Amino acid sequence: MGQLTIQRRPQPQKLDRPKAFREFQYPTVPLGTADTSWMEDLAVERLELVLEQTDRDWTLLEDGEHVSGPSAQEYRDRIARAHRLDGRVINRARNLERLLARTDSNIHHGEAMTCVWRTETAACRKAKIEQGLPADDTPDESECRTTCQNLAHTDRDIQQMAKEATAMEQAAADPLAPWPIRDRAAARAAQRRAIIVRHEASRPTGRDESEDR
Repeated sequence: MGQLTIQRRPQPQKLDRPKAFREFQYPTVPLGTADTSWMEDLAVERLELVLEQTDRDWTLLEDGEHVSGPSAQEYRDRIARAHRLDGRVINRARNLERLLARTDSNIHHGEAMTCVWRTETAACRKAKIEQGLPADDTPDESECRTTCQNLAHTDRDIQQMAKEATAMEQAAADPLAPWPIRDRAAARAAQRRAIIVRHEASRPTGRDESEDR
């Protein structure tokens, strides 16, 4: 990632920041004016998280991490776009907000899955609307569907999914468990194994996956 300098008001304690944040200089808030620095702090913390995640995702892609699923290419495209951060100085909250809006890839890493969020294709949002529940423009992993077009699976997801599948297969083989529980565990394990097989079958051979970006 490029180097980023943010100028803002001093804090009581200096916290360790990612390498993208080299300096912090804050203007003094004049007496009699509202102190809104906490809002800038929230934006900075959010930007830090976004940059850290993007930097990690980009590094893993460059190292050859494979991504599969309906939104695999969109995942790679968004990470590539968010990674393009030139050195600059951020000294105003609105500049910080603009940078956050531009660098936030809206990619959410969950449990054995990654959501490349798009409102119009989000199965979890559709499910909540059908149930008459409020639907935000953010993913809800509790309502995630394996058929969702926003899904992508990284090698990290697949490693976790393989562990889950093994645990479910063991539960399905437990002679002391009731049949309905064993059948459900077997079905869930088979579902995960199918995703793993598709992931491995789509892995590029003989070329660098970064060529897709």
